[in-house]
Amino acid sequence: MPLPIAHGLLGASVVAALHPTPTNRFCIPLLFGAFLANAPDFDFLFVLIFQSKEWHRGFSHSILLAFIVCLMFVWYFGRQRFRQAIACGLAFFSHCILDFVTTKEGGGVQLLSPFSSERFVFGWKGLSEMPAKLSAAQIIQTLSIEFALFAPSLILILFLRRYFTSRSET
Repeated sequence: MPLPIAHGLLGASVVAALHPTPTNRFCIPLLFGAFLANAPDFDFLFVLIFQSKEWHRGFSHSILLAFIVCLMFVWYFGRQRFRQAIACGLAFFSHCILDFVTTKEGGGVQLLSPFSSERFVFGWKGLSEMPAKLSAAQIIQTLSIEFALFAPSLILILFLRRYFTSRSET
């Protein structure tokens, strides 16, 4: 289970890649993408309220909820801003995919909820399986690793967008 920095950088990268032409206020959609990419982990509120870890990585991490979120943005933004809506929906869904890909021991992700309670794991790389059990030094180390892994993709996408935008203007 990656920490919020990895989710946020991936969500911002998705928005940076799909969002229509950047404006002077391009940081706002990027921040919103980072927020959306972390939103599925708000299920921790249910973990705290109901004192059950079963809530984590459940319906909030499902393909169905990601699809519903995407449809809500399509409805809100309308046809003229369809790419923005898709970018927002995919930023949300990026959380589910990243948890699925990087989970080895944490119980998996209920990608097919509510149709199945099965938890899926790809088990490629456990970035920070149990952050609550990490020391402060381990959390800082994990944050550094996640930043080093995910920040370059965002920087590259922003660089390429700027490069191709400036080339098309000439």
